[in-house]
Amino acid sequence: MARSDGRRRGTGAAWVALFLPLLGCEPEPTDEVCSIDDAPQLLVVRTLGFALADDAGLSLGFDLDGETSVENGASGCGIADYTSPDGEAGIDNAFTRLTPALESTEAKISAIEGLVQAAITSGELLIALELGGLDDWEEDGCVSGEVGQAAGTPMLGTDGLILDGQTFDRDEEVDRAALDDGRIQKGVYEAGGLSVDLPVQILNASLTLPLREGRIRVERDGDDLFRGYLAGRVSAAYMLQIAQSENIDPTVADLLSVVLIANADFDDEDGTVCGAVSVVLQFEAVGAYYYED
Repeated sequence: MARSDGRRRGTGAAWVALFLPLLGCEPEPTDEVCSIDDAPQLLVVRTLGFALADDAGLSLGFDLDGETSVENGASGCGIADYTSPDGEAGIDNAFTRLTPALESTEAKISAIEGLVQAAITSGELLIALELGGLDDWEEDGCVSGEVGQAAGTPMLGTDGLILDGQTFDRDEEVDRAALDDGRIQKGVYEAGGLSVDLPVQILNASLTLPLREGRIRVERDGDDLFRGYLAGRVSAAYMLQIAQSENIDPTVADLLSVVLIANADFDDEDGTVCGAVSVVLQFEAVGAYYYED
């Protein structure tokens, strides 16, 4: 159980804004300087799952490459993009295209999400979002952000989800990833530069999922509840390596070796052309605190 005594750092109730469509306007550049050490405020993720496009071609997410790709076109490795619920074109979420094939194996989405959720509620996977230099939750041109991991056994509500207002240790064994150009507009926090290794449990394999060149958004839904999503690209070769784990049914690896190559929409960070797949994850988070160092 997470400890409730000790000095607490930050105020999760202030964590307004990190995820949901911003309607296509790019904010004006700012020379303002902000620091993660300036009254940092903390959120801890309590649910995490895949945000998949629907049958109408609508998807949460971001236009990560600045292109609106069409099927068999010249951009996006010829993989068609989706449209956001607010009408923004070019949303990258190629992982959606893998799901029909995965549903016929032990790697079906519901099974993966169930294992991830079990890791969250047990305290094995406590993704922490921290903001510093936040002055105004409605409009703030400079907000410093980091993604890391908390440590502790959380208290759960009657719904089986993590309660807000708890205090955790900072997991110093997990590197913190700084976000770029964080700011709040119209009550929504958005930042880029998301390059993070997410520790997850997929089927019988414990692994680290490398999400690269991503973005993140969050919006407050109540005093201490937040909803949002993040997106980026994941190496197809790495996903295949996961599927080839000795703890996973070989049919999963055989299937992924085909569908990953067919649906990759980004180049991999090692330079492999069309060697990565865009993915969108949606989450719910609550305000929390870190014990003072």
